[in-house]
Amino acid sequence: MDPQATWQELLEARLNRDWNRAEELADALLAWLQRRGFPPHTVGDPKLGTRWHHAVAYFVCHLVLADAKQARTRAKRRRA
Repeated sequence: MDPQATWQELLEARLNRDWNRAEELADALLAWLQRRGFPPHTVGDPKLGTRWHHAVAYFVCHLVLADAKQARTRAKRRRA
């Protein structure tokens, strides 16, 4: 897995509101991080270290998963 490419794709999918793809990428990146894979460079100076980038990536993945769930809930309400 290339966590940097996954990170970039995740941000793009979120921006485009492609919730299925965003959710898939967030799950994959979280699994990578939980298996102690190195984090992608997220925001800020690379000198902030891996703990910083791990925390940001972890938070954003969970945020995207929550956004995807909320988007699906809104879509269901509109259809009902």
